[in-house]
Amino acid sequence: MSSGPSMLFWTVLLGVIAVSAGLDCTGKPDGIYEYSCFYYAMCSQGVAIEIRCNTTDVFDPDVMRCVTPGIGYWPCNDVEDCTWKPDSRYPDLGSGCKSYYTCNNGFFYGHNYCPQGLVFDSVKQLCNWPQDVAPPCGTCVSCEQI
Repeated sequence: MSSGPSMLFWTVLLGVIAVSAGLDCTGKPDGIYEYSCFYYAMCSQGVAIEIRCNTTDVFDPDVMRCVTPGIGYWPCNDVEDCTWKPDSRYPDLGSGCKSYYTCNNGFFYGHNYCPQGLVFDSVKQLCNWPQDVAPPCGTCVSCEQI
């Protein structure tokens, strides 16, 4: 197989297809829905797109783009330690549970945003209405907690 622009096109295309299978953008407004230190996934006009940061850059959730870290500045400080956590999704309490992160086999697999108005439900392992989720993420006092 030859290299050059044609090979780059197929590599980029295959990367977008792989992300499209993982992030469903149907009915979602444009925006960033998943991120880790070195990439982010966004919906644009109903299509999922994965953006990988350059080799020297990291994703900064404060400005929602890849940036070059400076001396003493590492914006990717929201990596969770999954070393001893069971495989699961966990609410990001710092975001008011508007996002969650995934741990699998002791590895952190990045953050995901809930659609607007929803919070992460640890019991059902999905984003849900706050009134249907137990505290600390929701307001339902009769709902089951983990």
